[in-house]
Amino acid sequence: MEFHTVAHEGDIPPGTMKGVTIGRKQILVTNIDGDYFAIGNICTHFGGELDKGTLDGKVVTCRRHQAQFDVTTGECLARPAKKDEPAFEVKVEDGDILVGL
Repeated sequence: MEFHTVAHEGDIPPGTMKGVTIGRKQILVTNIDGDYFAIGNICTHFGGELDKGTLDGKVVTCRRHQAQFDVTTGECLARPAKKDEPAFEVKVEDGDILVGL
């Protein structure tokens, strides 16, 4: 697995999220109480960018049709989406946030 630096710790404060691109993959990185998580950023229902939606706790809601996903696992929690988001490994090194693909 190859890890890619996507942000610095100060770029994503607790309770916030940021969309990043690694190659052709769009990834949503979130900070939940100081722990970082990464899932796919494109809604599995109709292709909306999840980073343009809202984050409430560990649930991101797509702004297009209100599909919801658990940002810690990628699990689809509410329709109209029926498919989970891919989840990616995240680690922090020397203040850098890295996502593994």
